[in-house]
Amino acid sequence: MRKSKQSLLIMLAAIFFVVTIMAGCSNSNESKNSPSPSASNPSSSEEASEMPSEEPKKDPVTLKIELFDRNNTPAGADPITNNFFTKYIQENFGDPNNIKIEWVTVPRSEEVDKLNVLMAANQAPDLAFTYDTATVERYANDGGLTDLGPYIDQFGDNLKKVLNEDVLSYGVFQDKQYSIVAKRVISAQISTFIRQDWLDELSLPVPTSTDEFYNTMVAFKKAKPDVFAFGGQTDYFHMSPLRYSFWDWEKITEEDLYANPDWVMPGNKDAFRFLNKLYNEGLIDKDFPLSIGKDTNQFQKNMVNGLVGAGSTNTNEPVYIGYLAELMANDPKAKLTLIDPFKDKRGKTPKPAYTPNGIYLIVPKASERAEEVVKYLDWMSKPENIIRLQNGTEGETFELVDGAPKTLDNDAAKNLLYNYFDYCVILNGKYVSNEDNMLNIAANASDPIYKDFTMASIDTGSKDGITKARVLAPIESETKLGTMLKKKAEEDMFVKIVTSKPDKFDAVYDAEVKDYMKTGGQEVMEEKKAKYQAQFK
Repeated sequence: MRKSKQSLLIMLAAIFFVVTIMAGCSNSNESKNSPSPSASNPSSSEEASEMPSEEPKKDPVTLKIELFDRNNTPAGADPITNNFFTKYIQENFGDPNNIKIEWVTVPRSEEVDKLNVLMAANQAPDLAFTYDTATVERYANDGGLTDLGPYIDQFGDNLKKVLNEDVLSYGVFQDKQYSIVAKRVISAQISTFIRQDWLDELSLPVPTSTDEFYNTMVAFKKAKPDVFAFGGQTDYFHMSPLRYSFWDWEKITEEDLYANPDWVMPGNKDAFRFLNKLYNEGLIDKDFPLSIGKDTNQFQKNMVNGLVGAGSTNTNEPVYIGYLAELMANDPKAKLTLIDPFKDKRGKTPKPAYTPNGIYLIVPKASERAEEVVKYLDWMSKPENIIRLQNGTEGETFELVDGAPKTLDNDAAKNLLYNYFDYCVILNGKYVSNEDNMLNIAANASDPIYKDFTMASIDTGSKDGITKARVLAPIESETKLGTMLKKKAEEDMFVKIVTSKPDKFDAVYDAEVKDYMKTGGQEVMEEKKAKYQAQFK
């Protein structure tokens, strides 16, 4: 009986095995010859297409971007880290690319010192910048920067269209693209203004020479003892037009202009003697040393409060920073006239002019976001984004007139556009076209109230402009010593010489220049001369 049962179980197992194999073959043939579920059932296809096929979205990466803090935000305006520009960038670049933008503020007046500290600690933002060539070259030589060339080739088509090869070439160090360089839209650097209403009040003509300018400043101080007659930005850079007017240009070669420090130029000592005279006669602010290398806002405060008779500033700065509007709001009778009085013995008014390159944009080697930085700058280079980042919203802060953006005269524009250039960092100056510079000039003179001022500022700032030769070979001594020499020249020496007692002036000037040359100035000058001669002779 037991054997019969075992035989039965074996037979049933065999039958089950055969049936299973046959069913498998049947299903296999059926699947080959039958339509797919999506073909036989359209609704199942639609359901499948609606099903998410992508991987779950990753956490956003953080992109840290430097932002100058100029301490000039108008009352009632949004903070610089949370305004229209920052929101536009986050919503239109950050969000679509799964990137969280983090703004790292750096005081404008301390930008090199702060950047040096951040770089040394490997804490610099992913996108940092500086105007100082020697600083960038030193970072490059020390291996502290990312070569951006491959990223530009892969992700920077729009960027290359705006900046072009000429501008980008200024960012090449050691044959590598260690920096993306902003484009200078307007070449004029420095312009000088005067209070026309004060001239009218005193029945004085517009000064047209350095001597006439001095006499006018004396008259201003006599009539208004509490003002700063020549109260603009009293520093090494902004005094360049005045200094250049004393130089003996007939004795200066192109090589001298490139290689020699200003301190040894024929006539420079006389220029500082004149500045020393202005200081000791109370014609410039006796407290100007407090602002050197620290804060430029005191000048603007003096200007807005009606205490400045004349001054030299960045071209059109009173308009785009906004303190001309504040002055006129405080004193509707105030009127500024652009002047160009600092004449040399040839009758020209020489002054420095910009080369095509502006601020240096860099990515520290420690950063892992070079790709995101270049994608960001490329996104910024698209025409629609340039317009928004430089002008705001059409109909609210600007309108297009004959192809150029025109700033509207309203509070929205004044509270937003005072520092637009810190967000559209690939450009120094408002930009419309590479082909039609008149459109660019129109864009920079777009404010209807200050259009004449802007045009005159560009005109006087461009007249007899001087640019130095471009030598392609790196100047190793300048890379090593440039930052120290720049601080020594533009802060320490400038203050000591301008504020010295008149009877001590010669001794102070000679001693300071001797020390400057001894501590690196001579070494840099000799290397520059050698590199200039190697390239041009």
